[in-house]
Amino acid sequence: MSDEFIARQMQGIVYPAHQHHVFHRLNLEYLSALQTMQPHAIERLLAVGIRGNLQAAGDNAAILPSLHPQLAWQANALFTQSTALLRDKAQLRKQLLSDSQGNFTLYRAGMGADFASKQLSEALVVSAQDTPQRVALAERMLTDALAVNDQNYRAHFELGWLYLFLLDKLPKATFHLDRAAQQAQATNPPFADFARRHLADAWYGLQAFGKAAEIALSVVPHSAQGDLEVHYEVSRYLAAAGDTQAAAQQLAQVVGRSSLYYVQAQVEPDFVGKPAMMQVLDDLRSVRVQRIQHYVHANWQQHALASLPLPDQIDSGELFKEVVERHAHVMTHLPYVTLSQREQQIGDRILVASEQRIIREVQLRSRHYEQVAEKERQRWAWVNQTGGALLHLSTILLLAALMFYLLRFVLDLLGIGNLLLADALVSPILGSMLLLGSAGITLLQFVPWGMKKLLLKQVELDNTVSFLKSSS
Repeated sequence: MSDEFIARQMQGIVYPAHQHHVFHRLNLEYLSALQTMQPHAIERLLAVGIRGNLQAAGDNAAILPSLHPQLAWQANALFTQSTALLRDKAQLRKQLLSDSQGNFTLYRAGMGADFASKQLSEALVVSAQDTPQRVALAERMLTDALAVNDQNYRAHFELGWLYLFLLDKLPKATFHLDRAAQQAQATNPPFADFARRHLADAWYGLQAFGKAAEIALSVVPHSAQGDLEVHYEVSRYLAAAGDTQAAAQQLAQVVGRSSLYYVQAQVEPDFVGKPAMMQVLDDLRSVRVQRIQHYVHANWQQHALASLPLPDQIDSGELFKEVVERHAHVMTHLPYVTLSQREQQIGDRILVASEQRIIREVQLRSRHYEQVAEKERQRWAWVNQTGGALLHLSTILLLAALMFYLLRFVLDLLGIGNLLLADALVSPILGSMLLLGSAGITLLQFVPWGMKKLLLKQVELDNTVSFLKSSS
């Protein structure tokens, strides 16, 4: 099924005028049976419809891939419903044929209704030029069939559906859909409810919102468990009728259980501009954020870092709160779908971010002390340099004294040692050498006041970083 086909042939069904050109699941429910669609085709049409709603409202449709599981569930539910509708239709055909008891007129009316259904199905797959002709033929044949046998509730429904989605003749649609619901109630209650949902939609198109809500509410007790579509329809009709409090209660039951409906509700024309409806969505987002925060706090209490004493009076609890507050601000801007589907993943990511924040804080403190120590070292470097110079000078004097005694020893061997009798001069030099050497060594070993404390803190912090990294 090509996008061009969807755009041209089904535009009026996917985005009907009586719903202000907005897509709802109801628009596809009988269409999928008429076309005997498979789940993948139904899912694609659902995605096309919701994407159109989001784009029309100026929202980003990039969130759709994350809704795939819920769209697939909806598609399977519609496929199951379509299968049941086709099975019921076959049973009704047999029943009508049996009731005709050889009456050719009734038999012909039944066959005409079946042929009209085929024309209605084919009208959606032929070229745009042939569609009006086939729709008109289907209308005429269904009308003729009902003129003979008014008890054919399926023909009433198809004619009402045709008026509702293809011809936009809403008063006629309400008449036939109402007849279909009444006649099916005795023998096929599920189909009667199915017809009533379409009847409520027709009254909605006529702006009889209260009547639409009343009819939809009558279907709610019979809706399938886990299928929230009827509740969503009721909330739409109630909101359109102005009963926003009741509508908000219905909507809260739906969006709290399905992020798909949350996405739809954000751009639903019946909800936009109504503070009570938007408050439901905001409150639900807040609840999700609070649940994530509770998960994070509960798991942090069991984390080793929560009770581990850290050096330099580092408070892991305050750093944890800082990280949670920053992430809470970010979460208020995340799509609700992301919050609902990745609740635990977001919580785990916050815990990891808290660990990293504490490790980074310890590293920052270590670098800070390293920088302070370096500044102090540079500030007092002249003392060590002076000590080095004195030690160097002392070494020179020592070498000079050694050279003097070596030379005198050589001269003694030659018998002329009395030429170097300068012990009185060498002794002060040796004394100066010892004094300069001692001073040089002392100054060279000088450590600025407080430097040892800074170095000990730095070593302690570095060891803590290594321990945290190895245990994380």
